Amino acid sequence: MRLHKRLTRLQEVMSFSANNNSFPKPISVQTGRLDEIDQLGSSFNWMIQQLEDSRKREYEEELLRHRLIANLSHDLRTPLTILRGHITRLNKESMSSEGQDSLAEMNHTITRVGNLMDDLLSYTLLTSEKHPFHPTSTDIVRLVRASVAEWYPAFEEKEIQLDVDLPTVKTFYWEADPKWMKRVLDNLFQNILRHAAEGKYTNIVVDVEKELIIVADRGPGMDNSSYEGGSGIGLSALNHMLKKMKLKADFTSNENGTRVAIGRA
Repeated sequence: MRLHKRLTRLQEVMSFSANNNSFPKPISVQTGRLDEIDQLGSSFNWMIQQLEDSRKREYEEELLRHRLIANLSHDLRTPLTILRGHITRLNKESMSSEGQDSLAEMNHTITRVGNLMDDLLSYTLLTSEKHPFHPTSTDIVRLVRASVAEWYPAFEEKEIQLDVDLPTVKTFYWEADPKWMKRVLDNLFQNILRHAAEGKYTNIVVDVEKELIIVADRGPGMDNSSYEGGSGIGLSALNHMLKKMKLKADFTSNENGTRVAIGRA
């Protein structure tokens, strides 16, 4: 009976760990000469300690990684700002057309690096749960209309035709964080300006019947544009936010443009 009780206790501890996805507490082991059950218990306690140490190291490494990325993003802004200042000064000097082209390319590269840092920092904060998340019943038509109005001057500056189809009466609601939804749309609109501006066209539709947000452009497509400006990370952040809100984005892209449809997962 004593042997059975000891084995049953060990079995219960292991079952608790499996069912609760957590580490069990160490079991008591007799001191002195160990029998086979005590040896098994000692090995079990050693395994628990190793797992706890491993989880602690993983947490500390993840925290360090997030801190390094945040500090790197902040520290690199100063030299980029200095470089942009020198380029602005050189633009005022007389130089050949080749030199002007080189300065334009340098300025474009600096912007691209800055965008990449912004996307990387944003994705790091999101995956580390540093961004507050407050889902609420959100009027999607109203949110998209407000977002389009904010971005309209940027599209107009790039001479991009906006074809907007938003219902005036009907709407639908998602249980979503309005700030996160706005960031999702900001990401999509920003990617159009970065990579699809040459298409000079953007179509934004809210389909109330199907409960979809559709954003399409006539750019070169994801494969052809390569998204070097950091949108790969930006799209990862977008998908992370949508998944958290139980939504998804379906991408269709070719040489004639890109279409993104956001709906329920």
